[in-house]
Amino acid sequence: MIITDSAIILHGRKFSDTSKILHAYTKEHGKISLIAKGVRSAKNTMGSAIEALRCSSITWYKYPNKDLHLLKSAEIAIPLHYITSDYEVLMSAMGIVEILSVTQEVEEANPLIFDISIKALNALNNKQCPHSPYIITLLFLLKLAQAMGFGMHLKSCPITGEIIEIQEEQILFSFMHGGCVSDAVNLSDRDCILLNSSAVGILQAMDDSSFDQVSIQCSLQDQIVLIDLFQRYFSLHSHKSYRWNTYPPGIST
Repeated sequence: MIITDSAIILHGRKFSDTSKILHAYTKEHGKISLIAKGVRSAKNTMGSAIEALRCSSITWYKYPNKDLHLLKSAEIAIPLHYITSDYEVLMSAMGIVEILSVTQEVEEANPLIFDISIKALNALNNKQCPHSPYIITLLFLLKLAQAMGFGMHLKSCPITGEIIEIQEEQILFSFMHGGCVSDAVNLSDRDCILLNSSAVGILQAMDDSSFDQVSIQCSLQDQIVLIDLFQRYFSLHSHKSYRWNTYPPGIST
């Protein structure tokens, strides 16, 4: 079967003297693996369309009952030239494709998640939040959680419905209940984490934002807090242990 689909190239590796193995997230077929024969030779016509972080239109031969398919052709569909010209933007974009790669299952399509990913990469390419580009990656995580069925409750307590105010220095976040909880709720420490009001304010601001309108300041310390929060939150609700390895400059793993 020959298939053409929109794809985000996640990563690739060398295979033989002239070929590569590619991993891509496609709109209609989910995460797939492809062998791209001859693309490392001088006669390669696909150019940068099969490099990581490219948004391309790809055509491939889908083999039934196999995990590795054969790439026929690829061409860039959405140019993202700015992403690779700024190091902090590049790391933020790499964070998005790594998260996409580790959280999505093989050949499980979700066009909404694909569209969210494209919007996030476009926002980075269009220089949204130039002072803090990693906020785009954090916004991607927030919207990805919603698309995967475990969105966060950030403005009202998921238990009592009480409005969450950020006047307090610290606010309790329940991983199990998926949001910030009111002071009246008594929960075990294992289920919760205390967030400072700054981190909660950023989460609430992101909850009101879209990729083409986001403009949020986020300190390095708040980025560290929110990265840890999302890793733990996704691990609990996906029943897997997640710890992605791509961070903004200044944060060590």
